[in-house]
Amino acid sequence: MHLSQVQVSGYRNLIAQSIELSEGVNLFVGNNGQGKTNILEAVHFLSSLRSFRAAAVRDVIAHGEDVAQLGAKVLDDGLPTELKLILGGSGRRLWLGQRSISNVREYLGQFKVVAFTPDDLAMVKAGPALRRRFLDRAVFLFSPAHLTRVRQFQTALRSRNSLLKQRKKADLAVIDSFSQKMAEYGAEVSRARCDFVRRIEPRAAAILAEMEETSPRLDLRFKAGWQAGEDLSQADLYQDLCDSLDRDLLRKQTSHGPQQDDFEISLAGESARRFASQGQQRSCVVALLLAVVELADAELGLHPVILLDDVSSELDPDRRQQLLGLVSKLGSQLLITTTDEGLVGDMAGQVNRRFRVYAGRVDPL
Repeated sequence: MHLSQVQVSGYRNLIAQSIELSEGVNLFVGNNGQGKTNILEAVHFLSSLRSFRAAAVRDVIAHGEDVAQLGAKVLDDGLPTELKLILGGSGRRLWLGQRSISNVREYLGQFKVVAFTPDDLAMVKAGPALRRRFLDRAVFLFSPAHLTRVRQFQTALRSRNSLLKQRKKADLAVIDSFSQKMAEYGAEVSRARCDFVRRIEPRAAAILAEMEETSPRLDLRFKAGWQAGEDLSQADLYQDLCDSLDRDLLRKQTSHGPQQDDFEISLAGESARRFASQGQQRSCVVALLLAVVELADAELGLHPVILLDDVSSELDPDRRQQLLGLVSKLGSQLLITTTDEGLVGDMAGQVNRRFRVYAGRVDPL
């Protein structure tokens, strides 16, 4: 699977343009603030209908514009697919080829990407939100319906929290109805996250061992944000929400649930967050991200497009070359941004297309 062309209009600071991409390595070079990350974000939006920056839709529409329009031409085993997305105005509108579609599920999964960002490199030492975001992006790659489940759960959670803030006894029955919805969607979300942690662990451990021969063994452990049995059942989540209702009314927010899910990263049985060096923590993250791509190849039989957003500048030279060397072996199309072409080092000879990004304009070199 690779992206042959991306079109943008009214998107952040990018001028209206069409960018022709190589099947191999595509390098975008430019100073900070010129629009490099916006290109990768637009590609990610075309894949998942959301930003890897966790930005709201209104944030990606250029100042003074009513809508942003994105388009892509994708080739998968030689078969072309055209995607089109309009954001803003009367809402989100989607096309597959020349056909307008209203069913998001029909759109999602047509084009798969994996994004590596500087924020991801902080995943080990950051709070649980970053790790949940990583899990949800990864699970979505394998099961696009997961995104819908997450949104359904979040809608129920917001409604329950809104009622908790009002603290009206007459609302208890309504609160209970949203607890049931949270349990219905939330148990499925947590199960998908837990299952993915189990599937990715051996591959991530093997990649880390390849990167650093002396590295302690990497282990992952999913930690549900609620009193869950091994099967992470809907009934258990609902019971936990009922049991914590009095406390939630006092705190005016839901204390238990998938919104508190996390997973622990350990090296030789010790918390990587507490005891690993910054370099080791970043190596763990690189191993996790590369394991996602390997798993996609093994389970889905495809090579997702890899978006590498200025990560090279955040790594020391040895780890940078390890990352670029491992990524180049995966067989995926690469879109890489950097402020300094020299940072890609040995990969420079493998770059198929280079672009200069300046003031929102993308010019081939």
